[in-house]
Amino acid sequence: MRILVNAMSARMGGIVTYTANLMRSFSARGIDATFAVPPEFPTPEGCRVLYFTANRMRPLNRLAWEQTVWRRLVRRHAPDALFSSANFGILGCPTPQVLLVREGGLFDPFYLTNIAPGQGVTAVFQREARRKLILASARSADAVFVPTASMKDTLLSWAPDLGEKVEYNHYGTLLGAFESDQGPRDWCENGILRLLFVSEYYPHKRPGMLAEAVARLNEMGIPTRLTVTMDLSELAATRGAGEDHHLLAKGVERGQVDLIGKVPYGSIPSLYRDHDLFVFPSIAETFGHPLIEAMAIGLPVISADRPVNREVCGEGAVYFAPFSITNLVEKIRELSVTGEMRATLVRNGRARIAEDFRWEDHVDRLLGLLDRISHRT
Repeated sequence: MRILVNAMSARMGGIVTYTANLMRSFSARGIDATFAVPPEFPTPEGCRVLYFTANRMRPLNRLAWEQTVWRRLVRRHAPDALFSSANFGILGCPTPQVLLVREGGLFDPFYLTNIAPGQGVTAVFQREARRKLILASARSADAVFVPTASMKDTLLSWAPDLGEKVEYNHYGTLLGAFESDQGPRDWCENGILRLLFVSEYYPHKRPGMLAEAVARLNEMGIPTRLTVTMDLSELAATRGAGEDHHLLAKGVERGQVDLIGKVPYGSIPSLYRDHDLFVFPSIAETFGHPLIEAMAIGLPVISADRPVNREVCGEGAVYFAPFSITNLVEKIRELSVTGEMRATLVRNGRARIAEDFRWEDHVDRLLGLLDRISHRT
């Protein structure tokens, strides 16, 4: 089976890690695969790629390019299956096509009610256009997959006609990178409770509330410090980030928050191991890779109580009411004094990863889907 992967949107964040891991897995299995990626993509050695600058185009220009020039390139390449890995696909594709839909905020009523209004009027029209194009792409594709059952339910609530065409395929993590004899540091080493949040910035990530929670914990006499893989310039460039920017900046001024910016993927495991708790305040996810990474390492997890987060973590996390700093502080205090609860979370999290979130299982399911559509007549 010859596979062509459209990963031209793999510019930053989780989609870069996902695509690179997929390249390595396909190469190790001897899969005949070609990946279309942007020029800056960190391509693993030995992988076959095509470089395109489509991610630098304006949205309408890119749409026209993908539906015309890219269509002709796909027809010329003539793969047995095309995997369009970032929400949008070719309408009336000349080859069997699987579409990955991974932009949940466009369809999540909770996000649209609580986050979208702060992004301005222009964003309303942009969301509507993106939503229509994603749904048109899904209807045109031979098969659609999403990372979680929660995302599937949300997508089908907007487009019930997609019916059995949509299935979910949980992502996984490379357990070898996160499983080792070396676990997290000793609890509250040096007398400081260290919290970690790994993510790039978007308004629905809500990192500012973590800074405020840390301030309250310190006022209560619980020495606490927060590490976040963001920087203030990232927030300053984002519409709707004003409150998060203010709260994080105040946390930095107090010496309670460390904003360390983007961390190379190879350094992520040691970053987790240098902390006591992983805290995940995001209120709108399609999956949440850091959740499974933290559980794989053996960190207790505290997460906003949202359906996707519960689907991923199950009993490997405790949950707080979204937007409630008071409830978040209560959960952190509870875990800080209850070693048995922390140990239970760690056991449950590791068992959940081993059972449901192995990366190669995800690849198996994806290849099975690509194989099925390639044989349809």
